[in-house]
Amino acid sequence: MRPLQRTISSGADYIGINDDRFKTARLSVAFLLPLSQQTASANAILPFLLRRSSAEYPSFAALQRRLNQLYGARISGDVSRIGNWQAMVLTAVSIDDRFALHGEKVTLQCAELLGSMIFEPVMKNGGFLPSDTEQEKRCLIELIQSEINEKRLYARHRCEQVLCEGQGYSVNRYGTIDRVAALTSDAAAEAWRSMLRSAHIRVIYHGAGGDELTVDEFSKGIASVSGRIPIGSEKKTSWDPQHDVREVIERMDVNQSKLVMGFRPVGTTADDTPSLRLLNALLGGTPHSLLFKNVRERLSLCYYCSSSYDRLGNVLLVDSGVEEKNASRARDEVLKQLDNICLGVFSEEELESARRSIVNQFQTISDQQSSLSYWYLGQSLDSKTVTPEKAAEEVGSVTREQVIEAARRVKLGAVYLLAGEEGGNG
Repeated sequence: MRPLQRTISSGADYIGINDDRFKTARLSVAFLLPLSQQTASANAILPFLLRRSSAEYPSFAALQRRLNQLYGARISGDVSRIGNWQAMVLTAVSIDDRFALHGEKVTLQCAELLGSMIFEPVMKNGGFLPSDTEQEKRCLIELIQSEINEKRLYARHRCEQVLCEGQGYSVNRYGTIDRVAALTSDAAAEAWRSMLRSAHIRVIYHGAGGDELTVDEFSKGIASVSGRIPIGSEKKTSWDPQHDVREVIERMDVNQSKLVMGFRPVGTTADDTPSLRLLNALLGGTPHSLLFKNVRERLSLCYYCSSSYDRLGNVLLVDSGVEEKNASRARDEVLKQLDNICLGVFSEEELESARRSIVNQFQTISDQQSSLSYWYLGQSLDSKTVTPEKAAEEVGSVTREQVIEAARRVKLGAVYLLAGEEGGNG
């Protein structure tokens, strides 16, 4: 299904997905800013502060009573990285208007509530409430710490930092513990004002009706922001595939080493995305991929070995869990499998298996409102909007030769190894 798209104002767009398959309506407002080490932490705390209350409902209890009146509607906040962008998202989920007992416009009332939380938060002397700020700082620090403690995720982040040094893609979506700890309620409020003035805004509605009234509600809120000038995207940093591969070894108290290899496609355009998606699935993106069958199963060089491709970040990562003594061999074998694809050394059965897997993934995106909303949020930053069904169709038409050509464009840029302490097994 192709969504309805319209411009609300400069830098603010509406995406409406009219769909009567669900009993709920989902309304998200996303604020998009270029990821920067200097601003990431202050921006990241905003959805969690804004979801707590509003000037109209100034306490958690008052807000909860209002949500209960709206048939138990839910408000949530989230922060995502989308390519080089940081997305601060507030979402309201409620029953669809069709199921309201007395014909209430539940979607509109949720939009009004969400608008009041975004544009009229509770303030004291120009800043957020200090108690709220301190509580959300603790929660945000715990989120960052949890990612550090999850070593597979930590190693992927570290490889991205090495591969994309100096670019927004290398910045953690939550910022850093030190910068979060240093935040004040006044600094958070200034970040909120800056976000309203300069962020690109996406209002995404997914439900069976009521969307036009939703657009009007947020049009008023956006129009109330004085001096609003949407910021431009960060300039793409040219990447020279001829430079030496950046290699980093970091040691921690870990039992299993993590080897992450960062690649970047060179000289590709949006038209190459289907080929790169299929290449990733063939290489390591599925449970029956070449990396799984050869590096893990046949050679037993790692505990897991898979790949992922981010089209907006233009990054392909291969991550694996290894014993340190096997890390060098695992690296060589990963490169060998990529070389084999470049040479066409893969069977039609392997290619079709990868194709079926990724086509199935795209075909199931529409089965969840959250997945489809996130899909179109990412699409809104691309040069053209593609439905999941169209993306599946495009992958279905990719030829063997196109996969080989895509593989030849993928160049290794970084190798990161997280190993055990010196003298340990790793």
